[in-house]
Amino acid sequence: MYKRFMDHLYYNNSSNTHLQAAIALYGLENFEYFVISFVTDKGLLIKEEQKYMDMVPSNLRYNFCPTAGSSLGAVHSAETKAAMSEAQKGEKNPIFGKSHSAEAKAAISSALKGNTNSLGVIRSAETKAAISETLKGNTHRALCVYVYDSNNVLVDTFPSQSATIKEYKISKGTIYRLLDSKKLWNNLYYFTTTPLEP
Repeated sequence: MYKRFMDHLYYNNSSNTHLQAAIALYGLENFEYFVISFVTDKGLLIKEEQKYMDMVPSNLRYNFCPTAGSSLGAVHSAETKAAMSEAQKGEKNPIFGKSHSAEAKAAISSALKGNTNSLGVIRSAETKAAISETLKGNTHRALCVYVYDSNNVLVDTFPSQSATIKEYKISKGTIYRLLDSKKLWNNLYYFTTTPLEP
């Protein structure tokens, strides 16, 4: 907890710069820092954080992301996007002027051998149109997943489908098929990308 607190106080890290700027502007004495919940099971941290985030209107929080544990839904302004782009141009880019060694190139080549994930495949216009049509409206990528039991009681929340797949040990195909379908998985749970109304 001490490390997290210190992260919020100093600029040269990945912590919340808006909070740091506010502390610099108003002074640390005008902020309170206290623990509102102790969570011993790390698997429940995101769920607990989301619970408290939902209690505070987004315009009153320093955490601008709507989903705990994820930057999904956070929208950067045009100015911020331009600044981020500028910060990675030319010599400022961490890989500027660097290239892979012969050994690294050989390792990458070896790892990709046998990878037939459409490598070099030329698709017809009809196939491209069919793929495009299939993907239209597909919003099941990197969305928060809410897990409910058959009585519509929230059981768990995950920041992504990947986290849900890992926890419940189910396939991607299964989660994509069940998301927002209201179909029970194993006659126990169903998965949604939006929380149910209380």
